[in-house]
Amino acid sequence: MKGRIASAHLLLTIAYNILKTGEPYQELGSNYLEEKQNNKELKMIEYLKKKGYSIAPSKQQTA
Repeated sequence: MKGRIASAHLLLTIAYNILKTGEPYQELGSNYLEEKQNNKELKMIEYLKKKGYSIAPSKQQTA
């Protein structure tokens, strides 16, 4: 039952936003969450630089 309610809520939210903006629905893409995480990390780095810290992005993955 919770799954049905969650699915219905998602569909209603999508429909509301389509009607509100008048723009067609557009899928976010398969790598949306990865890009969002990368953007978040870059914003955090910029924030720390503004605070006076010296930091650079690293390609190393952490646990």
